[in-house]
Amino acid sequence: MSSKAAVLFVDDEENIVNTLKMLCKSKFNVFTATSGSKALDIVKNNQIHVIVSDQRMPEMQGIEVLREVRQMSPHTMRIMLTGYADLAAIIGSINDGEIYRYIYKPWSNKDVVDTIEAAANTALALAADAAETGNETAATDNNRQPGILVIDDDKEVYHAVDKLFSGRCKIWSAATCDEALAVMDREQIAVIVSDVFVARQDVTPFIKILKEQHPEIVTVVLTKFNDANMVVGLINHGQVFRFLGKPFHQAQLRVSIDAALLYYAKLRQRPRLLSRHRVEKVDTATAGGNASFTAMLMTRLRSLRGPAAAAR
Repeated sequence: MSSKAAVLFVDDEENIVNTLKMLCKSKFNVFTATSGSKALDIVKNNQIHVIVSDQRMPEMQGIEVLREVRQMSPHTMRIMLTGYADLAAIIGSINDGEIYRYIYKPWSNKDVVDTIEAAANTALALAADAAETGNETAATDNNRQPGILVIDDDKEVYHAVDKLFSGRCKIWSAATCDEALAVMDREQIAVIVSDVFVARQDVTPFIKILKEQHPEIVTVVLTKFNDANMVVGLINHGQVFRFLGKPFHQAQLRVSIDAALLYYAKLRQRPRLLSRHRVEKVDTATAGGNASFTAMLMTRLRSLRGPAAAAR
């Protein structure tokens, strides 16, 4: 059996999968498929550590492939590689595919190899973890029940979340990033539900730095803003769990937060899963927003005193 990680490239253009195979065959055990159905057959019959799929394919689109792979082989790391800023597909890749990274064509060879290598190392670690009996449990503070923090200056969102979940866990509200940091400094937060602009302030740097510093906290974005590049940044640097639009449907919000709470509990029981959400180090260039604001967020999130740090 090969000691290399198995990587599957999926694209309806044969020259593209062949190019990627030549690029990666020295480091990985490479499989290729030129259709979604062929890709799913390969996943069914082989242990695939990383799948890299194009989005626009005639028989089955990439998001459909990744959604099926997520069900068939949940520890397979899923990467979207496409030349189109298709917003619906990008959002679907979060909500349905729970992808690891999103890469645009034309790609940088180094970026592709580095991204796949990071994904493969994580997949190999998760496969080893799954093979263990695993009673691994993170330390918890019994005096603090993990809850939900809503970051939004629209009180309708807080009231909706409170109505849906107040019987199950504590719900906190923050109308600014400063208020959110104050809550997180004294309370243990499992899930954050946040807009990307709150009180006229860009919250995306907060979401990205939070994932770098505290990957155990699960983020659901709820917003009316639908910029493709922003959403890709939230995938690659923020590993957001769900992306929902406004005006929101309560049923969709409930399902998304339910899934986020369950995933937080899973991360607490199996801390090695946190490697699945390791992101590149965030700096003022990748975080976006005002540089001094970003620097402040880095300092404040790094220095949270107890609850968030204890959950790591």
